Formats: sequence, C-alpha cells, structure tokens
Amino acid sequence: MYTENDYQLADARVRRVMVLMLAPAAVLLGGVIWSFVVRIKWLTILLSVLTGCWIVFIRQNYLVPEQAYRRHIHYALHAPKKEAEGVYLRTESTPVERENVLFFAFYLNVGEKNDPEDDRLFYLDARRPLPAWQAGERLHVTSYDKFVSGYRALDAVQA
Repeated sequence: MYTENDYQLADARVRRVMVLMLAPAAVLLGGVIWSFVVRIKWLTILLSVLTGCWIVFIRQNYLVPEQAYRRHIHYALHAPKKEAEGVYLRTESTPVERENVLFFAFYLNVGEKNDPEDDRLFYLDARRPLPAWQAGERLHVTSYDKFVSGYRALDAVQA
C-alpha cells in the first residue's frame, strides 16, 4: 500500500510547508530588526506579533498535519506489523482524526461469524481512495497498531 516514494513525497510536502512558513517569517523578522534599529516601537511590536501569529498559524494548520502524515507513512513502512484475516463488516462514512491524521474506521470480524467480541477496528488512510469492499468479503490486513499498512482481498465468505 505504501512505498518509499510515498514517504519521499510526504517529506517533500513537509519541506514545502517549512518554506511557506519560514520565508515570510524571515521577511517579517527583517522588518522587526529594521524597526528596532530605527526605534519605531509600535512597528517593532506589530511586526513581532505578526511574525509569531504567522508561525503559529502555519505550524498548527499545515506543518503538524503533514509531519504526522509523514510519520504515519514511516511507521507503515518500518514499524513491526501485525497480520489479521477476517470478514469485512463495514466502513464508517465520516473520517476520524487519530494522531493528527485523518482515517476512515472499518471493522473486521476475525473470529466466528456474527460474534461481536471478535470485531476488530482498523483505520484506513483518508488521503487514499477507499477500497470497494463488500460486506462479507474476506480480507487479509497488515497493520501497525490499528493503522492499516497493507491489505488484500481473499475469497468471499459463504453466507
């Protein structure tokens, strides 16, 4: 499901956001230094506040989610994996945020049919297209923690 190329693309997105954050912040910081040297107190304060607000805004809204997604791909590639086979039940229609990344939750029954104690919750990357699984289809899921790093459909289960 993930490759090293996916990680490199995510890393490139993180770098782009860093440039987006730091280039305007450097210009604003230059203005702070200039206004401090020529002693325009109100401009120094204003530019300092704008610089801080810019950095906080970009970091929280763009940088943190991209770093979290890059970390997710790294774990999907390199973390210890667990394997599970079972019957696909359903996928939630609304994405949920886990560890600053959006995922779709889905349920897999790994035991006897229709035994709710054997239902397992997994999370699929919301940035990727959802698979066209049908209820009752058998799946093999590879995951780290509860986050899917790979899957494949097996033969359909007899009802």
